[in-house]
Amino acid sequence: MFWRLAIVGVWCFVASPVAAQAPLSAIDWLTESLENPPESSTQPISAPMIPQPIQEVFITDGVSTGSPDSLGLLSPTVTGFSANLWGGTSSRDIALAIRNFPTTGYPEAINVFRRILLAQANPPFDVTAQGQVLQARLAKLYEIGALDAAEAIYLQIENVTPQLFEQSFRVAILTDRTTEICNLLADYPALSNDLSTRTYCLARSGDWNAAAMTVSLGASIGAINPTREEMLIRFLDPELFEGEEDPDPPVPMTAMDFVLREALLMARPPGQLHLAYLYRDIGLRAPLRTRIEASERLVRAGALPGSLLFNAYRTGAPASSGGVWERAAAIQQLDAALESGEDNLISEAIAYAVSEMAKIGLLVAFAEEYADSFSELDYGPAYAETAGIIWDMLHLADVAVYGWEQADNLTERQSLAHRIVAREAIILEEQPDDLILAAVIDGLSDEPPTSLAARDLIKMLEGGNQGLAILGALRLLANAADTPPDDIRTALFVLRAAGQESAARRIAVQILLLPDEAV
Repeated sequence: MFWRLAIVGVWCFVASPVAAQAPLSAIDWLTESLENPPESSTQPISAPMIPQPIQEVFITDGVSTGSPDSLGLLSPTVTGFSANLWGGTSSRDIALAIRNFPTTGYPEAINVFRRILLAQANPPFDVTAQGQVLQARLAKLYEIGALDAAEAIYLQIENVTPQLFEQSFRVAILTDRTTEICNLLADYPALSNDLSTRTYCLARSGDWNAAAMTVSLGASIGAINPTREEMLIRFLDPELFEGEEDPDPPVPMTAMDFVLREALLMARPPGQLHLAYLYRDIGLRAPLRTRIEASERLVRAGALPGSLLFNAYRTGAPASSGGVWERAAAIQQLDAALESGEDNLISEAIAYAVSEMAKIGLLVAFAEEYADSFSELDYGPAYAETAGIIWDMLHLADVAVYGWEQADNLTERQSLAHRIVAREAIILEEQPDDLILAAVIDGLSDEPPTSLAARDLIKMLEGGNQGLAILGALRLLANAADTPPDDIRTALFVLRAAGQESAARRIAVQILLLPDEAV
């Protein structure tokens, strides 16, 4: 504890000119900031639209402004959701449904959920200035590592509350874009009573004296715990700890903990990092292996475009074999084969790349990356063994394939996938033995399922609660390959009834074509 007392004394001496001019200013600043938080108010807006089952939802009403809950990046015409997405659902129920929603499932189901998080929509009928629904959406974007999207929504907020400030600040320190939010805190100190936050902002602005004084005062009144105090002191003056061992990573590790440790080049904790902490790992300055590993996880979570991952694969020669280097080698080999135009090389490279991408659940991202190239290929003898793979990849990318049917003994699932993508009639003379196949066919029919879950979700739609009905349908698919046939049937039907026909069809194709272990 001697180091702490010595450092406090040094800092107080450094800050003494300021203290001499205004002996109580620091105390006033610390105490007054905890009082009189800024006030904001909004008027509740509610005009539920009741979507009709089995038809696209036509957007006739625009999104009303005036509440943080209405903010988003995607308009109703882009998402296909009603402007009154939440109907008569309460803020609490919406927020609970979003916060508790599983972030697993088929890639297109994850995409639909992400659109809900980004959607502009009228606020719930019981809207408050706290933005309870927006808080839940921002929390989920943070959870999946979609920091840019969370930040873009935050920048639209006109009246920031302490709760929204706290969420936005942790995003800002992870993206290392803190100027605006720290300026906001300087103008409105009551937005946060966390002295670690104030210390960080003061240090980033270059006011090291005020930052040191804040840590000293915060620790003396118990507002900063000893562990955080030590980390902040290390952050402000690393040379004081030269030669000392680094402290162990805290459990759990907050965004502030992570950022401070990264700034001091401390070792990361063992195991996988929280997705939000991978943001800086996808930058060009990160080691290539780190960049690829982080990009793979974020693409799977739906937080990063697949194109960024494939750009990373193409950067530099693989440094070794196995793992990420094997996947990078497979992608580079495929690119070279496509450039050569040699069918034998292309066929071999496609099989190799598909095998590698299936191991990490990124076949859909792979299919979308190479859809244009694969669609230009013509069937020939060289593709005898890979024709079915190419067929699957193009259909997973929502591209109907023609001219390859005779090349392979297509399965029933492959044939159905083609009819779904090509928007052909789905008519079978007899019920298939494949229960998954039958569930997909029923889910894409106009006959409502009779399960209790289906009745409940359809009732939600009829009551105007489109958002909760969609979340309910997506939740049924969260177990991906382990989803029971009845849940597949219900989920596909309800999504279509909620105006998400295209998404339902893409999910159906993924159910049919993705290997169980590749989801």
